Amino acid sequence: MQEILGRHVLKRDMEERTILLGSNKVVFGSEGTAFRYRRYDGSALVSDSLIVTDSRETHLGIFPNPPTRVPREVAKNVYIKFKSPVIVDHKSVAVLYSKIPIEIGVYRQHKDEELLIDVFSLTPPRYALYGTPEAGVVCRYVEADAATEESALEVKQYEEARVRIRITNDINNVIRVSRIIIPIDDVVLEHRNDDAWVPGSVEMQLDSAFGKDVVSVRLMDTRVKRIDKTSAKKTEDTLIFSMDGGY
Repeated sequence: MQEILGRHVLKRDMEERTILLGSNKVVFGSEGTAFRYRRYDGSALVSDSLIVTDSRETHLGIFPNPPTRVPREVAKNVYIKFKSPVIVDHKSVAVLYSKIPIEIGVYRQHKDEELLIDVFSLTPPRYALYGTPEAGVVCRYVEADAATEESALEVKQYEEARVRIRITNDINNVIRVSRIIIPIDDVVLEHRNDDAWVPGSVEMQLDSAFGKDVVSVRLMDTRVKRIDKTSAKKTEDTLIFSMDGGY
């Protein structure tokens, strides 16, 4: 069985192909001298694109995306509330695995560029405010387990992505971590065998300055924007979040 996540080749005069993802039915194939992409949610047509090209074949990419665009671009961060708090000793490091929701992005790909033509989610998005009503940040919200072994974490295909979290406690107290805010805007998720994960590591650093806890979250070894996009690549320096509202 061909994987759903990845690049799909559309050839002239090909038979129409249908992919079922939850309540979504993705249909694509050739239409005269062009190609047609459609997506139905139930019986309702919710996305329709005509791809016009001189070539006898084109490429359609279906990839896991960060959860930032459905139903619209509301949040750039993911708020994970751990179902059970994580206790970390003073001056120590804990490595955990958890998961975040994902969206499915559909791209028209051509040579060294691509264009997002559709994006959808198999689960209704949830949001939460991190911080105060006056200065807080709206985040995509999820309640998730935390595990010390990657294999112990159950991740739903097409709905969730695995994430590795490294907590470094440099303060002189034992801490209780019940939540983490992850900057996820434009991060390129990896996939294999239709499983998805956040590449690299989420680094949560706890330190103290002037008698106050300082908590920062940074993504390491993580790419932003797809390498075959024509727009400028962002740097990892933008993938930092300061958890001033507590952890």
